[in-house]
Amino acid sequence: MANKINHLVDAYRRLKQQTENCVLATIIETFGSTYQKAGARMLISNEDELIGLLGGGCFERDLVEQARSVFETEAAKTVFYDMRSPDDVIWGLGLGCNGAVKVLLQLLKAEEDFSPLNIIADAADANQSGVLITVFESGHADFPSGRSLFLPVIAGSNQQLLTSAPFPFTTSALQTVLQQKPRIESHLINDQEITAFYDPLQPPLRLLVFGAGTDAIPLVQFAKALGWRITVVDYRPGHIKKERFPQVDQLLHLMPEDIGGKLDLDQFNALVLMTHNIEYDARYLKAVTSCDIPFIGLLGPAHRKDRLLHSLGNDAALIAERVFGPVGLDIGAETPQEIALSIMAGIHAQLNGRSGQQLGVKAAEELHECSHR
Repeated sequence: MANKINHLVDAYRRLKQQTENCVLATIIETFGSTYQKAGARMLISNEDELIGLLGGGCFERDLVEQARSVFETEAAKTVFYDMRSPDDVIWGLGLGCNGAVKVLLQLLKAEEDFSPLNIIADAADANQSGVLITVFESGHADFPSGRSLFLPVIAGSNQQLLTSAPFPFTTSALQTVLQQKPRIESHLINDQEITAFYDPLQPPLRLLVFGAGTDAIPLVQFAKALGWRITVVDYRPGHIKKERFPQVDQLLHLMPEDIGGKLDLDQFNALVLMTHNIEYDARYLKAVTSCDIPFIGLLGPAHRKDRLLHSLGNDAALIAERVFGPVGLDIGAETPQEIALSIMAGIHAQLNGRSGQQLGVKAAEELHECSHR
């Protein structure tokens, strides 16, 4: 999933109004069970304000202390927190994470537009994926510790880098794009070793909602809280009011037949159809049969989904495997807020390839499976 950068994008917009530097803390490696994994980021202001969370409170207090030296020296540094000790108390805190993390601290200068935060924000606004490369150990003057480089990519059969990565980053950057997993690689340049963190970045997830009724409001609120970019479309102009959907990125009054010419449908990760009018649901569904949206959710019972797909004729085969109805996880939802929670949980589970079952049940099943091998 791609929403790990949303708090950074929002923070960058606020930082642009200021002149104070800040420190970017990035987890670059983890061992065992940890609150966050490699690629998670947090900002630390010179007033000790935290934006984001890396350790669930386990080591943030010490990170603030470590960041002060970065403010003073302007030099990047790496710190290591090992929470695998059998002792109950580490640094005076009771920690039960049972893991270890390596964190890189970089100074982001206001005079340099808080780079690389500005690059991350620009890529998100452009709906651009890529690889962020950050050097954290170096003996080479041209690649100092703390230097970052963003390589944008274009989606395609071979995932080609849009720009040529400078030597020696090419191979590792391509592997990062293909595997979509953070990695650490060491390189030798003119007999000088550098070590870099490669992090695949994806643009914010995008949700398209057809139908601006009252029950769409909590759905939009949940999606926004999760960092989604949201577009709401309705055929009724009276429903498309900014005061009803202040958090929505785009509000559009569009008839179903106008969708294809007005929207780039393939930019969306999920679609929820909720006009509560089966005729318009059918027309909107017909308008998206040629798109690549991976998740299409329908309100109502299963037979309503079958009726809507039947209305598409042969075109139903183009999207049938991506259509989910009734949309959402079975959590016993009844109120609009509970239904919205169910829908967003179902979307996240499907996009992440998960079943949506209780984590404790999953852990027990895995333990049982291992005991019988």
